[in-house]
Amino acid sequence: MNKTKEVNVEKEDGSEVKIVVKRPNAHLINKAQKIGAKVWTESVKSGLFTKISLHDFMKANGIWDEHKEEEQNDITDNIRLLERQIALGVDGKKLKVSEGKRKAIEIRQLRIKLRQLISEKIALESNTAEGLADNAKFNFLVANCTYDHSGQKVYKNIEDYDENSDDEVAFAAAATLGQMMYNLDSSYEEELPENQFLKKFNLVDEDLSLVDKSGNRVDVDGTKVNDKGWLVNDDGERINRDGNLLNEQGQIILQAEYENDLTDTPKPKTTRKKKTE
Repeated sequence: MNKTKEVNVEKEDGSEVKIVVKRPNAHLINKAQKIGAKVWTESVKSGLFTKISLHDFMKANGIWDEHKEEEQNDITDNIRLLERQIALGVDGKKLKVSEGKRKAIEIRQLRIKLRQLISEKIALESNTAEGLADNAKFNFLVANCTYDHSGQKVYKNIEDYDENSDDEVAFAAAATLGQMMYNLDSSYEEELPENQFLKKFNLVDEDLSLVDKSGNRVDVDGTKVNDKGWLVNDDGERINRDGNLLNEQGQIILQAEYENDLTDTPKPKTTRKKKTE
């Protein structure tokens, strides 16, 4: 495992800085554990949920119950089944690429459904005593493991990191340390079984967006889309599912012709001829 990793970070103003993230030693990890334990104790004393008490609260208030737990398990089982079918086939039969594509897209849709299902649960768990303790430990390690190109610490202390935790440098440092400590793969999405299949048969581009035979981005139904994900026609104009032209706000553009029968048509003026003497 790498003990250090250099990262080039592009800042909002366009400038670039180099940081070095170092893997924490046993001494730093020990200090982080103590900080986490202190935050956990203070959180419990102040009345915050632990994960166990939160689970009871969610169950009592219908936020997360046996039905949702069963739904989560069903989705997970379906994903695993489809992954096996893509990898091994069905009953030893040779699959068509179109069948594999359909299964890969179905897995993608199931993963989205799973994320939506558990999103509220995860959000609540992040604010439990355990969640806050984990955040405090990790933030302490990022603040003490991030150096500039000259070997000086980027952050004076944890407070300095907290004040700047929303900028590009802090984000890059946290992401890099997370990869180093927890083996978080930056190409996680790319390595998913369904995306590996779609890549193998050139059904996605480098951003894992679906493409047609000509390399144009398309949605799951094969309709062209632009970089914003909007449906477009062959001329690149935004359309809806029925092929009607849309404006930037997504409203149907007025194209019908009308005869205005609600206003009076002015009568042409007549001019009298002057009599000649």
